[in-house]
Amino acid sequence: MSHPGIDSLQPHERPLFPGSPATPDFSRRVRIAYGCVGLLLAFTSAMGTALITVNLPALQGALGLDPAQVSWLPTAYVMTSISMNLLLVKFRQQYGLRLFVQLALGTYLAAVVAHLFVNDFASALVVRAASGVAAAPLTTLAVFYMLQALPQPKRLAAFVLAFGLPLVATPLARCFSPDVLELGQWRTLYLIELAMVLATLAAVLALRLPPSERLKVFEWADFVTYPLMAVGLALICAVLGQGRLEWWFAAPWIGVALAVAVVLITIALVLEWHRTNPLLDLRWAITPDFLGFIAIAFLTRVLLVEQNGGAAGLLAVLGMGQEQTRSLYFVIMLATLAGAIVGALTITPQTVLFQIMIAVVLIGAAAFLDSHSNDLTRPAQLYVSQAMLGFATALVLAPTLLIGFVQVLQRGWRSFPTLIVSFSVAQNLGALFATALSQTFQYDRMRFHYAHLVGQLDTSIPFVADRLRAGPVAVAAVAGQATREAGILAYNDLFLLLLVIALLTLIGTAIFTLRAIAKMKAAQRAAQ
Repeated sequence: MSHPGIDSLQPHERPLFPGSPATPDFSRRVRIAYGCVGLLLAFTSAMGTALITVNLPALQGALGLDPAQVSWLPTAYVMTSISMNLLLVKFRQQYGLRLFVQLALGTYLAAVVAHLFVNDFASALVVRAASGVAAAPLTTLAVFYMLQALPQPKRLAAFVLAFGLPLVATPLARCFSPDVLELGQWRTLYLIELAMVLATLAAVLALRLPPSERLKVFEWADFVTYPLMAVGLALICAVLGQGRLEWWFAAPWIGVALAVAVVLITIALVLEWHRTNPLLDLRWAITPDFLGFIAIAFLTRVLLVEQNGGAAGLLAVLGMGQEQTRSLYFVIMLATLAGAIVGALTITPQTVLFQIMIAVVLIGAAAFLDSHSNDLTRPAQLYVSQAMLGFATALVLAPTLLIGFVQVLQRGWRSFPTLIVSFSVAQNLGALFATALSQTFQYDRMRFHYAHLVGQLDTSIPFVADRLRAGPVAVAAVAGQATREAGILAYNDLFLLLLVIALLTLIGTAIFTLRAIAKMKAAQRAAQ
């Protein structure tokens, strides 16, 4: 499909920022086509990671890895993807969207094909790292295609759909993974990902994005500060991803990695501060408005661990496998899809902050409901709370990004890379931090409850004394029951912790909202 040149476009059709596509007034048929490609991109951006994360135990057995080794696979993915947008934003501004799209999907295709020939830990690690590089721009592409699909008054919905729909991938993967693994074991997962990438590549080549404005934005100094920042962030991801498994104070490399990360990132920030045209707008990054945006983005991502880390872990303690939990994840998938649709229909510049607060309230309420779990809890008892979480998850991410987007519009397009990179870093580090926090907290509380439960065993009670005298098998059964009860109580404590974090996030968002309203009224009075 051919597109008109930049110079022939109307003012409202021109690109909003260099590196973003123009938005011509297409016919309804063409808009629908762009929307379908955008949906495909959104699912493709998340499905590969979802398939790996959900099926780590299967991959562990297939590759002969221990738990610490297999956890490096998703960690390596985040280590490479977390900083890629810092480079890719400038890349598409200078070299255009067409080359950007071809390289992004071509690299992703090569990484997925390489997965099929992986037979050992080292090669699996390299391929997952390559997948992180390749998949980083797919969400951005989904946003661009969604923008073409919607008329101008409704284009905020493109962000909701592009960020909300990929969240359906994880519950969907949990629904069909057991059947897939039975059909062809772990390689079938990669065949599914390969099929999606091929379909996406064909769709994108058949329906190209409109042209964008190009500028010469790369400087030699970028290739000094970017590696420093990328390596520093990757080391922090490695620590957060592996600290719980290798334990925070037991593995010497954790302290070394953190020290090196701090040094590298500090050097990069000092260099950026003194540059005329920096990669990052650090003077904006230290303002209260930006810090509030980052705090909200980070905390909302932390709260989302309740579904994949909290509820999934609780059900595992209760002995529920993927077959038993399939109905629960089907409910979560439908609720997540509903959240994305409702968010897209209701989002406006005036409702952004209120959508975040509604989502945080739902997350807090779900955490409170789940904190009353016991050994009789089954997936059916979690339908309501997890549906609330799924709905809130799809509702919260795009409005959080749009808080920063409004600030960029006020500062100018040169701050746009700072917004994208900061949001990506906050989301990725928030997810890793949440997982590390939840696993460490749950493990510590489980030890506390286990000691308390064992201490409560009264050998003067005949039943207890008889069980303990019955031999090692009976003692092991008592210990196993105590471990199970301690695990349930520990997850209840985790849910209460997430409730507290939700309350703090709600208070912070309310303060941010009141501050934004006050600034808007002050600007209106000044204009009058």
